[in-house]
Amino acid sequence: MTLTTDLEKLPFVQPVTPIIYLVGGPGEGRFPHCNSFLLRGDRTVLIDAGIGVQRIEAIDRALRIDTLVVSHPHPDHILAWHALSDRELLLPAQTPDSVFDLNQLGRRFVEGREDAAYWTHMVKKWLDLNPMRPPDRRFADGETIDFGPIQLQAIHAPGHLIDHYCFMETGSRTLFSIDIDFTGFGPWYGNPESDLCLFRQSVAMLQTLAFERICTSHKAPIEAADAGQAFCDYLAAFDRHQQLILALCRKGMDLAAMVQESPFYRNRMSDATFQRIFETQMIRKNIELLITGGRVVEKKGQYLALDCPPTVA
Repeated sequence: MTLTTDLEKLPFVQPVTPIIYLVGGPGEGRFPHCNSFLLRGDRTVLIDAGIGVQRIEAIDRALRIDTLVVSHPHPDHILAWHALSDRELLLPAQTPDSVFDLNQLGRRFVEGREDAAYWTHMVKKWLDLNPMRPPDRRFADGETIDFGPIQLQAIHAPGHLIDHYCFMETGSRTLFSIDIDFTGFGPWYGNPESDLCLFRQSVAMLQTLAFERICTSHKAPIEAADAGQAFCDYLAAFDRHQQLILALCRKGMDLAAMVQESPFYRNRMSDATFQRIFETQMIRKNIELLITGGRVVEKKGQYLALDCPPTVA
């Protein structure tokens, strides 16, 4: 039995090309997991570690993993990195050293001392997340990471995070769009450093690339023929999100009231604290754009849409 046969017998491994495999994360790659990607060149490479320890160990028994490439340090992408702690580790050039300390990482991802402490406590308790070690090397925008038959071009795509990267496998023209993921939720920008304008620019930049297929961290692969509609729908989600907040501003609401309305999560998130944290950031970023665009004003803590009909006395 060949190594390839052993690998392809794993139910969560799906061939994409003869040397690229999509490794599905538990729960169809939904948070707190993500899909990973296995590449077979001179070295066997895994992009992201959100599939969990058991799946990493099963792959490693079939085909030893030599290198872990991390696209960005969100918990669902570094979840089980420690299962490969003795292998070569590559991180983005822009990733701060906070990734080596979960307390600092919490302060990076969440505003406010108490909320940041809660984030750190929960990722330790809920996810058993481990702080990362310093990488063996870092990659930068435009760099081609050489794995022999596999040439992996690093593409800096900020907005989701400042250090969010996508990748192009140049031989097969497979684009790994990572958390530009084309899910029905749309773009996620719930961290303080998330930037809506940069996020939209990154999506538009990917749209111009010449690719044969797109592999995302939270959805099935998309062939080039279907990518145009996928990009249109994803870009439209930015406007849909803004319209949700504009509708609340037409009622004349403050930020706390909007967060209680939960326009994004619809009060369905299992952890109410995380929902409040993320919802606050996403609402605030849309409000800022609406104010800058002259569509909303703030009066005594309330946000008012300027296209509201006049009040009848």
